[in-house]
Amino acid sequence: AGRATARGGSFHDGLPPGADAVSLVRVVHDHDDAPALALLKAARAALPPGGTLLLAEPMAGTPGAEPIGDAYFGFYLLAMGSGRPRTRPELADMLAQAGFSRVREHRTRRPMLVRLLVATAP
Repeated sequence: AGRATARGGSFHDGLPPGADAVSLVRVVHDHDDAPALALLKAARAALPPGGTLLLAEPMAGTPGAEPIGDAYFGFYLLAMGSGRPRTRPELADMLAQAGFSRVREHRTRRPMLVRLLVATAP
């Protein structure tokens, strides 16, 4: 309990500064491009230089899962009314626009459901 703090709120109001890392799990794909980019910018603004963003997302174009993954998340997001699965290059570009560097992917056990990008705040 002494090493972590939980705070309620909305990323639309910014994120509290002072963390070494920010973790976003299956959040960005739920939003259209402008709010998704705003969230990534809020994460960058909250991190100090050298801070880490962990971005765990379902991604379009996942090798071996393109038809099923794209169909599943297409229907899911249609029901949600916003968002879209993005490819790794699209997410890397959004991370760069938000001010992150050194975007790298780490393997996950179920890439159809979630892939992990790690980005650094310069």
